[in-house]
Amino acid sequence: MCGTAGTRNHPSIALNHTQRTSLWCCFVSQTQKVVGTNCYNCMYISNKEEPVVASELNDQGGIDPKTQEEMQKAQKADLITLPGWSKADATNKKICYNEKIKMFVTAHMCCAYWDNSAVRRPWKK
Repeated sequence: MCGTAGTRNHPSIALNHTQRTSLWCCFVSQTQKVVGTNCYNCMYISNKEEPVVASELNDQGGIDPKTQEEMQKAQKADLITLPGWSKADATNKKICYNEKIKMFVTAHMCCAYWDNSAVRRPWKK
């Protein structure tokens, strides 16, 4: 019955209160609640966590570009490390699979290409 949550108020489908509640709860539980944006709640992030070495982290727990090519990609993407964190807060890293990035990032980073499948864009119907 999951995936039919759009039938919640459909007049041709007769559901009792319990069935409607069950459908709605199922729909809501499948939608990730995103509070703030960072690389780890972006659709381009790998599921595989890898250990991070403290020496590769900047003071705020992000990973700075190592080569000139990475620096150019980071600048174009506005790949940033979010303020308020420290090296100690970054316990792992993941690869960003966005074609324009393809670098390791931490949860304390974000860029202009951030996206999530649950984002609502009213101009796209």
